[in-house]
Amino acid sequence: MVKFYIFDMDGTLCDSMTYWRGETEYVHLTTPKDADPMNSVYEHMREHYANTIILKEGVIEALKEARRQGIKCCIASATARNVSQPFLERSGLMEYMEFYIDCFEIGAFKNKPDIYLAAAERLGATVPECAVFEDAEYCAKTAHDAGFYVVGVYDRQSASEGDCSKYSDMYIRSFKDFKGVNDK
Repeated sequence: MVKFYIFDMDGTLCDSMTYWRGETEYVHLTTPKDADPMNSVYEHMREHYANTIILKEGVIEALKEARRQGIKCCIASATARNVSQPFLERSGLMEYMEFYIDCFEIGAFKNKPDIYLAAAERLGATVPECAVFEDAEYCAKTAHDAGFYVVGVYDRQSASEGDCSKYSDMYIRSFKDFKGVNDK
């Protein structure tokens, strides 16, 4: 039985992937060769997180239901917390989360299961007790291959780059339709 939810943030809980794609394409085209292009991307993304990016429809209701069911939740993101902090504060997401960890803190990206394993450990959970929510195909595959229950979440931008449903035990197009992993 699943007792813990590990959420990706970008493309899963919020509509941010279009901004990430736009910023990385623009910066790589305009940044001088001797500058670190990611510093500019992070600066622009902090502004988007502070002012523009929104939660996906139904997220807060799904988190309230998870809390009602006694399911503990966390965020395991590829985005450094210092970049997403304005959004976390504005959206109220952290009210429902035990913690936020990111790939920079862990020292590995999501092509390795380290962040999911660290999240499970910090939650005090075993792998079979956790559901990982992901929108990106390679992330869903990583979590699936590590033995996690995977909930694939549709994201228009991510779907154009791969099909996370191939590695998902459950696939949702919207959190409005999500009733919980144990209530299939």
